[in-house]
Amino acid sequence: MFQRWRREFVEFFFTKGSALTVAIAFIVGQQFTRIVDSVTKDLLMPLLNPLVPKGSFEDLKIDYFGGAIEIGKLFDTIIEALLVAWMLFLILKAIKRIERQTSASTEETELS
Repeated sequence: MFQRWRREFVEFFFTKGSALTVAIAFIVGQQFTRIVDSVTKDLLMPLLNPLVPKGSFEDLKIDYFGGAIEIGKLFDTIIEALLVAWMLFLILKAIKRIERQTSASTEETELS
């Protein structure tokens, strides 16, 4: 019984590649996230800082019945999310352009 499980596991993980593909995609996704976060935090946010009072909305609060609603953190998070989405859009657009150029050059080569 253990031999069968081991054989099925090896077939699932190495032969069909499902789990291995997911693991590789996860690692690549993590690295891609780090790149996009770095571009957002280290490049784009400093460019936007002159437009934002005090460089951040983090201190923006609304007093409410003895407490405070910290809407500044929400604004910062929304701005950062929009910048990340914009960066992903630009990166994916560039990837699609490269794919189109590659497929066009492949078709030209096949026709020749």
